[in-house]
Amino acid sequence: MANLNIKDVPDRLHKRLKKSAKVQGRSLNSYVIHVLQVSEDEHARRARMSEGWEEYQEFMKSLPPLGNSSAWLRKDRETDHGRA
Repeated sequence: MANLNIKDVPDRLHKRLKKSAKVQGRSLNSYVIHVLQVSEDEHARRARMSEGWEEYQEFMKSLPPLGNSSAWLRKDRETDHGRA
């Protein structure tokens, strides 16, 4: 595993991290690794969602326009396809 040294952590943040670590029953090191992992996982999830949204928008652009759906429904009803 790699080591990471973080310098110049503001005192207030350091105290909050230590307090949160203690509440969770973790060491400060373990807690900070957990926070970094959760943050990175969320960042990756948002990136995947963004890519998926862009793919969805491109897919929707590729579809033919729907036009007047009420005319389709009317025609379906007239031909008795709308009834069981």
